[in-house]
Amino acid sequence: MHNHKNYGVYKDLKQDMRDGRLMLHDKVWVDRYGNYIIHYTYRREESADLEEMTVEEVLQFISKNG
Repeated sequence: MHNHKNYGVYKDLKQDMRDGRLMLHDKVWVDRYGNYIIHYTYRREESADLEEMTVEEVLQFISKNG
């Protein structure tokens, strides 16, 4: 799990893509507050109320809400 706001999440997603852990079509679960993504995770946490998005959707969301 990565705890940051949009810029940190963007950096972590790009690093995970470079390292081969994620591809654009992969699904991640995000904790979002308004225009900020607080964190994302690769695995669904049963107790958490997280939104499912693809990596591409997360990157588009961050670029719109910088």
